[in-house]
Amino acid sequence: MIDRALVSNYRLPPKEATQVEQKLYEWFERFCRRPGSTRSPESLRSELLLMACRAGHVYLLSRLEDLLATDERLKRSLSLGPEVIAIEIENGLEKPKHPEPPEDER
Repeated sequence: MIDRALVSNYRLPPKEATQVEQKLYEWFERFCRRPGSTRSPESLRSELLLMACRAGHVYLLSRLEDLLATDERLKRSLSLGPEVIAIEIENGLEKPKHPEPPEDER
């Protein structure tokens, strides 16, 4: 379940997903043994999955920053937002690729 979240949903490379899983395991052990905890590890599965998704999200954001540093088009698209980009794309589709000659020249 954790591997699927990290690899499939957040696109971590398998080697890095394994490293994150190990850190999550260590965190989860401490989380389960914290003072005052009365819940069993099995009942805390939702919390573990949530932390796995948070780790994947942070990883993805860090990769996105790397991509943004080198990809001006991506940076522009993200800064303008999906509404503006959709309008630009639609407007680009409406323009003919080869202008038709005026009717009197046909």
